[in-house]
Amino acid sequence: MKRTIVLFTIFLLLSCKTDKKSNHPVETIPAEDTLTKKVEVNKFENYFVRDTTAEKKGRFNSLNMSNIKESDSIIALCTCDKNVKNNLMKIQLKTGIPNKSVLDTLKKENRKGNKILEIGGYNRNLKINGQFKFLTIVVKDSIVKSINLYSKSTKKEYNGTDFDSMNINKYQIKISKMDYSIASDIYGSFILHLPEEFGYFKNDTILNGNFECYNWRISDKESIRNWNINEWYQKKQASRGLRVIE
Repeated sequence: MKRTIVLFTIFLLLSCKTDKKSNHPVETIPAEDTLTKKVEVNKFENYFVRDTTAEKKGRFNSLNMSNIKESDSIIALCTCDKNVKNNLMKIQLKTGIPNKSVLDTLKKENRKGNKILEIGGYNRNLKINGQFKFLTIVVKDSIVKSINLYSKSTKKEYNGTDFDSMNINKYQIKISKMDYSIASDIYGSFILHLPEEFGYFKNDTILNGNFECYNWRISDKESIRNWNINEWYQKKQASRGLRVIE
């Protein structure tokens, strides 16, 4: 499993820049922590607040999916891209899961233990078989500009295409600070209500987790849409003198 995690890390890093601090007044945070409680959709209220009690969780984050009755989690890697001049930050959590045809055959207990890391044998000899998710949150000053979930698969499983894009407008986000000049100072937590299911199991439309920024390249919508996963993988393997078995 350790080797698989390392390989998954390399994959995410390959498929995809720190300055002065600024103090801000502490903002009011709702007393009830909705990140750890079941939230009724009709009572869900958006907010984006500074949380001085936020803690760093590490570059690897747990991404949790739920439909209230059922929940599960997978590992995600967080990378960020800052624009100091405009005080803007793009936060991206990257992860992957098996193709839908594989997920449909798995019982819940067989999805446990981050089975995502075994999406089809990401190793020196096998082709990649899976779908990759890019949760991208863009914030500027104290405003959430956009939240999108981009999906790219090795199969055409999104209504006949291998790419899907989802805009998310129901969110609750806590962030360590709203001065984005130092990426390593940006971390926090979130809960999102998706307009469609995430895709790990049926009706998993509630998504929550943590993020911790690192300066690294993030993937934009068009590069994800045009990404030929296995062609990219084979070129990487060839550059290492390895051959991919068909």
